[in-house]
Amino acid sequence: MKRITILTMFALAVAITASAQQRKGTVRRAPAAKPATQASKTTGPANFAIVHMSDLSLEKPLAEGPECLYFIEQLGRSVLSLDKKTGTLNQYIPGGRDKMITAIGHDGKDLYMMVTNVGLVRYDGQSRETSPCLYPTSDYGKGLIGHQAAFDKIVFSPNKRWLVAIGNGALQFDLADGGCKFVREYTHSATQEVFPQDDGTMIAVTTHEVVVIPPTAAQTVKRYEAEKCGAKEYKIKSDFTSACVRDGMLYASWNRFIACTPLPLEQAVEWKMQYQLANEDNRIRRFAMGPQRMLAECEEFGEYYCQWETTDFSQQPKVTGTLVTTVMNPVTKKPYEQRRNGDMLYYDQQGNLIMYGYDNLDIYNPDGIKGYESLKNKRTRYKSE
Repeated sequence: MKRITILTMFALAVAITASAQQRKGTVRRAPAAKPATQASKTTGPANFAIVHMSDLSLEKPLAEGPECLYFIEQLGRSVLSLDKKTGTLNQYIPGGRDKMITAIGHDGKDLYMMVTNVGLVRYDGQSRETSPCLYPTSDYGKGLIGHQAAFDKIVFSPNKRWLVAIGNGALQFDLADGGCKFVREYTHSATQEVFPQDDGTMIAVTTHEVVVIPPTAAQTVKRYEAEKCGAKEYKIKSDFTSACVRDGMLYASWNRFIACTPLPLEQAVEWKMQYQLANEDNRIRRFAMGPQRMLAECEEFGEYYCQWETTDFSQQPKVTGTLVTTVMNPVTKKPYEQRRNGDMLYYDQQGNLIMYGYDNLDIYNPDGIKGYESLKNKRTRYKSE
């Protein structure tokens, strides 16, 4: 009897406690332990890398070698190297106030430089001072490289025999048999591009004309005497904004047009329209052709991009105001969107688009960046030495 009374009293106490808990609300259990959080991952391939150049600028055309891209820092203070496999960015060749590196080019074997107060130099892999000078600077105003501070880049013919330094015109050298023989000079302050051919012909693109300078032309071809000196000029009424040579064709952009003409240029330039922007007020600032695709930077009351998934203009481009990246903004937790236009566009041999300018270096590939491992999906900062 006593045992029954105790059990009855215990059951009554439990019922009273449960009733009180129901009046106060549902009993909350301690939350289960959460698994360790992982860094959020972006979907799709790593199609962008953003490098902010904190205290320098990249304002001249780059040079590409088998293993690295090379950039001129701040108009010649030094040359930077960007490893195409790892993405490591380093100072490669220090410059100097009286020996500024004003133009660079790579023939697949060696890096060449125009150095003020020195001349045309082939880099020996050790230092600027020990590298051989192939063609020296003369006193200012008394020789071919007296105006070398204006040089922007060095280019080569496909067979690597002919080297051309581009600036206020072009200087052509013959590198046959390991030598460096001056061939001719073309003078024109508005020279934008020069494309040396395997036979020694130079195709120069200025702001308003295409000039064909054959191997039989005079040693000096001046702007207002080009025809007299044995060259041919083909003029247009508008300003060229960019040009390139590919598969036996010369491509050029001006105003809202991209067109091409077959090479070699014989009697006349026969432009075949490849693409034109719809609005007459639009302008194509520059374009670049890569191994698999092309991109043009344009202006239409602002800035936007035209992206082709082909290299023959057989399809209409995707037109967009921004390039959406896979680089996450740590504050907004959203991907960065690139809205600015690059001062330079260049497709490397791996098919990545290199976009760079005053304080930015961006690598873009919608299929996923090839190489540059340490930079993928990141926004990094480079500080010069």
